[in-house]
Amino acid sequence: MHQINLSNNKISLLRNGSFYGLTALEKLDLKKNLISTVEPGAFRGLLALRKLDLSNNRIGCLSPDMFLDLGSLLKLNLSGNIFSSLTDRLFTHLLALKVLHFASDSLFCDCQLSWLLLWAQHNSVRIGNQTVCAHPAHLHGLEFHRLQEQQLTCDGPLEMPLFQLLPSQRQLVFRGDRLPLQCTASYIDSSLELQWCHNGHPVTTQEDWGVHVEESLLHDCCLLTSEVVLSNIDVAVSGSWECLLTSSRGNMSRQMEIVVVETSAPYCPADRVTNNKGDFRWPKTLAGLLAFLPCAPAALGSAGAAHGSAPREKKAWRRCDRAGRWAEDDYTQCPYASELTRVLHELTQIPINATNAQPFGQQLVAFTSRAAHFTDVMDVIFVTHLVERLTRLLDKQAELGDYISDVASNMMLVEEHVLWMAQNQARACTRIVQSVERIADQVLTEHNRVISKVSANIALEAFLIQPSNFQGLSCTVLQQAGSPVLSHLQPNEDTRA
Repeated sequence: MHQINLSNNKISLLRNGSFYGLTALEKLDLKKNLISTVEPGAFRGLLALRKLDLSNNRIGCLSPDMFLDLGSLLKLNLSGNIFSSLTDRLFTHLLALKVLHFASDSLFCDCQLSWLLLWAQHNSVRIGNQTVCAHPAHLHGLEFHRLQEQQLTCDGPLEMPLFQLLPSQRQLVFRGDRLPLQCTASYIDSSLELQWCHNGHPVTTQEDWGVHVEESLLHDCCLLTSEVVLSNIDVAVSGSWECLLTSSRGNMSRQMEIVVVETSAPYCPADRVTNNKGDFRWPKTLAGLLAFLPCAPAALGSAGAAHGSAPREKKAWRRCDRAGRWAEDDYTQCPYASELTRVLHELTQIPINATNAQPFGQQLVAFTSRAAHFTDVMDVIFVTHLVERLTRLLDKQAELGDYISDVASNMMLVEEHVLWMAQNQARACTRIVQSVERIADQVLTEHNRVISKVSANIALEAFLIQPSNFQGLSCTVLQQAGSPVLSHLQPNEDTRA
């Protein structure tokens, strides 16, 4: 028998001498199994073996004695296993090896693999193109065989393929409960250790307090885990729990919070809040905690949903005070529920300059022609900001005065109560009228002594006169029966007529 295919057979263990007696075997395929342990001498007796495929298994521990009697092996595939590094002199017994594959999702290309690069060059071993670095970040995706020795260093900032604390979120527990905490990290080198801290103080086993710190365990030579078990929980364990990772390359930590709840603790009741950011149903929440709710997603096509990336989830929060009453809240991360308000908010984020001011003014006039449908006080406030920004450019582009006047006229279509709220909250109506009045200040010159702008709901007449020749001037306002009253926007006392 010259070849055996044992792929996809759910094999988990290769014992010493598993293939003993198959002296003529040249090709052995063990890919896509569940192999996690390969005992020393597992391939003993396979003196003629030329190709060995161990890819896509669960192998994390590799040692030179795994490859005893494989002096004729030409091709070895270790890709798709869980190791992150390979120990020095691992292939001592593979004297004839010419092709090697060892791609891994967690392959760490650092100083611990520099031996392998030199060994491959010295022994003319070709490393497959698919063998690429996963870590560190600056080497991610690079083919291993193309690296230079000086690139394989351990001097950079500490990076961990895996470092997690479970549970990772805040835990609410009752007196007397039991809660295990588990910390797991990639075993990048022998200097790595995991320690526990509570509120910044080191934690050791204290049976009287129900705190038991388990010994750290190394799994498959690639993952180090540490566990602390909290039994018969008391209020003393409340606070921040931290898993501290220390190594010769640097330190890292992961934290979570434990809140011990009294059975009689007060709660804030479930509550529903509807505002211009949407409809929020706040759950019953323990006193003293912040409650979070995800924002309603912005409509497709809005600026917040652009650019194709997956942004961090935005949330609203609300605090339940220690007496069990809802207190401060914050909805600022959430988009506005109304599409009109969202668009106006997005317009306020656009820089306005001499280049784009005129088309921007045209766009704002067109948009505010729907002002009768504005229902949110922020609609008026956002338009006010935009009008003021256009006003600042009047000295460069006098024609912007027409757009400012038309926008002000359109805003008088807004329901009176909404205008009243905008005036109370931000003096929005006064500021819009002042922007219209500034048209005269910016546009009247010796060569342009008269301005007359009449829109549907507002009119502006301005004259440049010489005080010495001024004999008096009267201003008459005519209104057709049934037309809107021009009283929504209130001018200040020094309005010129």
